[in-house]
Amino acid sequence: MAVVQPLRGAGGVAFERVRDAHPGEGVKVGFHGVGDEVDPDARPHRPVLQNVLADYVRAWFPGLDPDSAVPLTCTYTSTPTEAFVLDRRGRIVVGAGFSGQGFKFVPGVGETLAELALDPAALAAPAFRLA
Repeated sequence: MAVVQPLRGAGGVAFERVRDAHPGEGVKVGFHGVGDEVDPDARPHRPVLQNVLADYVRAWFPGLDPDSAVPLTCTYTSTPTEAFVLDRRGRIVVGAGFSGQGFKFVPGVGETLAELALDPAALAAPAFRLA
């Protein structure tokens, strides 16, 4: 994953990263945290800000052709602070709000959720608990 110059705009939300999509398929460019709150079962699948992203690619990636881009949407859960939710309510263990980056923390998240499921006295760190 290559970190590049942040793109400001779209309500002050910055472009976060560029990374190889799938081998032979190009580069993924997008905004983090941009878009309407949607029902994941009924989302409109409509990409937004394509022109802003195309201008960004022209400025920062002279070897890429922004006009050949295939627009895709990416829906993921977030919390206002982007902190994960790892907690328990009674017998229900909750792991959510990974803000599109939970995969990087799977070992720690898994260990915490397992402890919450197996040990009634276990607590996640305060930053991850439900309010």
